[in-house]
Amino acid sequence: MPKVAIIGGGISGLALAYRLRQYLADVDIQILESEKNIGGKISSIHEQGFIYESGPNGFLDSNPSTLNLSKELCLSSQLSPANDAAAKNRFLLLGGKLRLLPSSFIGLLTTDVLSLRAKFSLAMERFQPRKQDSSDESIYAFAQRRVGTEIAEKLVDPFVTGIYAGDARQVSYQAGFPRLAAMEKNYGSISKGLKASRKARLATNPESGRSSGQLWSFDQGLGTLTDALADRCGRSKIRQFQASNLKHDKDNKKWIVEGGNGESESFDIAVLSCPAMQQAQILKNLDEKLADIISSIPYNSLAVVVMGFRSGDVPIPLDGFGYLTPSSENRSILGVQWCSSIYRGRAPAGSVLLRAMCGGASRPEMVDLDDDVLAKMIYRELQLSMKIQAPPYFVKVIRWKNAIPQYMVNHLDKIQSIDETLTNHPGLYLTGNAYKGISINDCVENAENTAVQISRWWNRSKERSF
Repeated sequence: MPKVAIIGGGISGLALAYRLRQYLADVDIQILESEKNIGGKISSIHEQGFIYESGPNGFLDSNPSTLNLSKELCLSSQLSPANDAAAKNRFLLLGGKLRLLPSSFIGLLTTDVLSLRAKFSLAMERFQPRKQDSSDESIYAFAQRRVGTEIAEKLVDPFVTGIYAGDARQVSYQAGFPRLAAMEKNYGSISKGLKASRKARLATNPESGRSSGQLWSFDQGLGTLTDALADRCGRSKIRQFQASNLKHDKDNKKWIVEGGNGESESFDIAVLSCPAMQQAQILKNLDEKLADIISSIPYNSLAVVVMGFRSGDVPIPLDGFGYLTPSSENRSILGVQWCSSIYRGRAPAGSVLLRAMCGGASRPEMVDLDDDVLAKMIYRELQLSMKIQAPPYFVKVIRWKNAIPQYMVNHLDKIQSIDETLTNHPGLYLTGNAYKGISINDCVENAENTAVQISRWWNRSKERSF
């Protein structure tokens, strides 16, 4: 019976534990989490009739990994799809005004958000030559090369902000946006690739009538998923433990996990699913080279400001997902989600719930501001952008230091080096959102892949022992 340590109780660690219980008979799994609560960045908070997320806000079914997992966990009846308007209506803050972002290629060619020159560049994208070499570049440079500077600044820059809270001029297009890289490689054009993707999706799921993914959460928030995983894995197998060091007893083929309080325990397999900087700290005595590579993956910090307003105090119709702000606008807000318009039941009757994100690559200093100062700054921004007439009656500020890993240019080279170095440490595995995708879907999918790798390695190792 293998004994497995999973260091980190976020969605990656929980999903891995769940899958390992399916793939390895009689496996003994211990989830070691440094914080009191499980779930990592996923946390759904219920307060004064509001339901708000402290971290991620949902997952798309364009990658079915999380949706399928939810159904396996018998959570289908609790799934909550996003409002159709939220999927279609997304806004940009340009020149201090909210501008509807077109949801189709034709819409982009007719909108007044873009100049005639930018529209021409977009229409001609399919005729641009594909990249001839395999070198990486930033997503900004990629967009600039294929559709020009204006679209890179007005559309791609805020898009990257919405996903990574990062700098489009530094985030890798190959690692951060692999679908776009694959489209250029396979179709020679993003517009051709998107057309093929829409056609394939409609062919596989014609009843949905959708050419793009549906956004999902749960009636009571995303915490429903992590709670269900914790229950399936066994709450008694999850304990608060501050892992500080990892040793390998090669003679006995055991991994020794040491804690900050001097406690230690041995395992057959060790998996690190905590944030990269914690993984590097744990591994530095075992393999300094590996730790150095992992520690070179940077993170951006983020502040989330949640505000509840009386419906009558918000004069504009909240018929959409919310808005993003291009960095060229030099505003204090990266973006605002209209949470009570995205999912049902997120605010009490007669109220609306908004969630503003700030900090990130463009304004990192905002994360350290006092709660009252930060809330006042956000409220002033909302007065300008959304014409709100009265202050919020509900305010919460959530800070995430080292919130989102940044896949900088040549990130994939780091991943290759990490994978190669790990071959020197049989029985040691790394997972989490620092490596091969930051979304919930990526974490769930990577956890399953890791579970398959572990089960195959364990079974092979047992065969060799006979």
